[in-house]
Amino acid sequence: LLSIFYCLCPVADSLNLTGQSFVPPLFEGKKNLARSRVLNKTIRDFVKAGALFGGALSIITCGIPLFSFLLTKDPVVRAEVLTIVPLFTAIFGVHGIITAAEGVLLGHKDLSFLAKAYGFFFAAVPYFMLRIKKNMLA
Repeated sequence: LLSIFYCLCPVADSLNLTGQSFVPPLFEGKKNLARSRVLNKTIRDFVKAGALFGGALSIITCGIPLFSFLLTKDPVVRAEVLTIVPLFTAIFGVHGIITAAEGVLLGHKDLSFLAKAYGFFFAAVPYFMLRIKKNMLA
């Protein structure tokens, strides 16, 4: 299931790259009302595209149990796949929106917010993962 996840991730990741390509020319223009409207519309369109990508990936993820018999004959593995599918469906549901938003943020070239967010996650994720490990081993 994880390998399927990694195969589907680049589908939505393309929104990130597209946002980085489309937003800078709009953002660097002269500040006026028309520019603001175009930027707002572009951001809304990227969020809509992200929602569509996330929805499509979620539907594909929900279909994994239907063809899991092609990947394994072990009923225990197939049962585990069924328990994980809701989690992956939720992850993919927001993955498109997150990658689209990240592309728009990177396109603005104001990387202070993104740097702070990555810095926070760089510290927070290991902290919480180690706490979970400690609680599991206790």
